[in-house]
Amino acid sequence: MNCVFCERPASYEARAGLQRLRLCTHCARSWARRELNAPITSWLQQLKPPQRPHTECPFCGCTPATVRETGLYGCALCYLFLSEDI
Repeated sequence: MNCVFCERPASYEARAGLQRLRLCTHCARSWARRELNAPITSWLQQLKPPQRPHTECPFCGCTPATVRETGLYGCALCYLFLSEDI
């Protein structure tokens, strides 16, 4: 995706009302100064924490090793949390 202001590759996404703004690093800093009076890069990192890999399903406790052994998932949500490990 490209930045909405300058067409550079976008590296940040911010919400402005009901719209989502995709911004490059340069425009994100400029937009933050105008709109929030704070650095948007640190602000956006606080909104969405980095994804962490799941070693087990938080709902049923099923692990990738269990799925490999039995061939069965513990619950429907295992597909979401364990799909990358299997």
